[in-house]
Amino acid sequence: MAAAGFTVPKKQASKAQQEWNSGMRGMPAPGRSVEIPGACTTPRCGTKADSLDESDPALSGWTRAGVYGSREPDRVWCSGLCATYGIALAELRLTLTARRKADAARKREARTGATDA
Repeated sequence: MAAAGFTVPKKQASKAQQEWNSGMRGMPAPGRSVEIPGACTTPRCGTKADSLDESDPALSGWTRAGVYGSREPDRVWCSGLCATYGIALAELRLTLTARRKADAARKREARTGATDA
């Protein structure tokens, strides 16, 4: 039995359905499998940026990312998904001094209501 909202009608697909999606109806096909960030199998993904030659054409399109004040060094990532994961980890590893400075700056900004434009 199909899930609610995905019941397959008995009639033939209309001309509009044929043009839109080849007349497919019912349950959608399962999506492709996506690697979980942190378990990426791409060689060199997450490598320290300083240990790589940035002129290497194999790194074209990769993302270099780091967080100021983090104990974590800048790293290179194969995709935006992996880079986002790496940035989040680097933010978690902010040094105590950097975290205090960031909190103080936010409080100062909130008091004055000033923002950079």
